[in-house]
Amino acid sequence: MSLLVCPRASPHRRLAFFFSRTLATGPRQAGSASAEKKPSTAKSATSPSPEDLKPPISSCPAGTVLTGLNYLKGQPPVLAMPDADYPTWLWDLTNPKKRSPAEDVEPGSDAEKRRLRRENRQLLRDKNKFGAR
Repeated sequence: MSLLVCPRASPHRRLAFFFSRTLATGPRQAGSASAEKKPSTAKSATSPSPEDLKPPISSCPAGTVLTGLNYLKGQPPVLAMPDADYPTWLWDLTNPKKRSPAEDVEPGSDAEKRRLRRENRQLLRDKNKFGAR
């Protein structure tokens, strides 16, 4: 009876089709080669400043419309500002919190148990918050 079963496409073949490129590019026109820009070999007279070479701190460039922040009707859209316009403490909010010497208590004490309980409770809240989606 096993010879009567219809052979199916292997999963590998189905995945190869799924990940294959399905978009086709149009044929090149004869004049498109002259329209392409060739990289310039001449070096620029001015070198970029060190400030320009630093990577940006924020995740969106200046002038980006920040959707969801403008909750008042009839107001202009909220735009992102340059990184220099924001206060310096803002960029430290994502860094992990440093423990104070008062939190360095001996293992097994009541303070240590409270701290562990608090941390575990927060970990569970974060896990449930981000995992429930």
